[in-house]
Amino acid sequence: MFGFLQENRDFRNFWFGQVISQIGDRIHTLAVIWLVYSWTKSGTALGLVLIAATLPSVLVSPWAGALSDRLNRKQIAIGCDGIRSVLVIMLAALAHYQLLNMPLLIVMTAFISIASAFFNPSTLAMLPSIIPSQDLGRANAITQLSANASGAIGFLLGSGLIAAIGVTSAFLFNGTSFFISALLIRSISYQHTPSPRVLSFLADLKQGWQVVQSISMVARILGPLVVINFFFSSLSVLIPVFGEGTFKAGSSGIGMLLASFTCGMFLAALVLSSWQLKITISRLVTVSLLVVGGSFLAMAAFQHLPLFMVALVLIGFALNSANICLITMFQRVIPGEVRGKFFSMLTAVSLSAQPISYGLTGWFSDLLNPAAILLVCGAALLICAGMIYRIVELREQFV
Repeated sequence: MFGFLQENRDFRNFWFGQVISQIGDRIHTLAVIWLVYSWTKSGTALGLVLIAATLPSVLVSPWAGALSDRLNRKQIAIGCDGIRSVLVIMLAALAHYQLLNMPLLIVMTAFISIASAFFNPSTLAMLPSIIPSQDLGRANAITQLSANASGAIGFLLGSGLIAAIGVTSAFLFNGTSFFISALLIRSISYQHTPSPRVLSFLADLKQGWQVVQSISMVARILGPLVVINFFFSSLSVLIPVFGEGTFKAGSSGIGMLLASFTCGMFLAALVLSSWQLKITISRLVTVSLLVVGGSFLAMAAFQHLPLFMVALVLIGFALNSANICLITMFQRVIPGEVRGKFFSMLTAVSLSAQPISYGLTGWFSDLLNPAAILLVCGAALLICAGMIYRIVELREQFV
């Protein structure tokens, strides 16, 4: 991995910026989760904040992708990092002076989500322009490897910072990380080739949707991805509910559970960055979903912190294996001039059910035994494995 980074200066700078930013993101996420749950002890309140973190992104993603195909993707990424840095430092100031409350936290979280919606498709679409095609799969795996390692570090570091100093330090760390990321992206040599201009963004969106529909396996996988994301997203609410509400483990316990999930994701990225697997996309994704569904059922049946940590490692490993391979496949089959629109459309469609999942999970976790939610989600994910296996075109695509 280090040899690959040494040979690719632009990718190395891109990668390092993302590592720093992702550590800050995880610290920030843990700080927000801990603040909300310590204030309210309510899954519903936590669900509302998570909706604020995702719904704006889902709504603006199609427009963000269209913009990334029109304008310079590098400049968009730098601008978004700058905006997020300012917003998060403002959160730190509000927390320091004890002016932060739920309404302000929800509003600021929504604005950060919008900035992220413009950042993500721009960087995903930019990556194939700074990496040779034959190295794209490895670059994606390394990117995921570092994201997951930094995620685990961020959650563990965040739990220590929050316990020792408080949430202000967590927000300051994240604001600084966005600033450093912007500087590193600025150093990348990138030549943007815009798509031909059209009369309106609506025409751009229509073109992006036509690209999705024109590739059969892409169109057929979107429906199952929506369902999978709906049931998997329940974990974002249930982890703090179990970590503090059931296990009484405080911010450290929530941090360990979140770190377990990202450690599993790290291991998957490590495997895929080190070895070329000879397996079809269909088989890999199907097996991954069987592992995830089975892990949900195990957590529902045996409510112990160590078992949850092991199950979350397995879930992270399985989901990230599928995610890396699917992203690489999309980058290979989607034309470069519409890649930004495609990834933003993919984000909007595949994550469209996520805010609904947060709201329903938060509400039901206040009314029912959270284990019942795990049981339902686990069974649904096992059914999703069968949905993916039935997509014949994926059996012809290899990792």
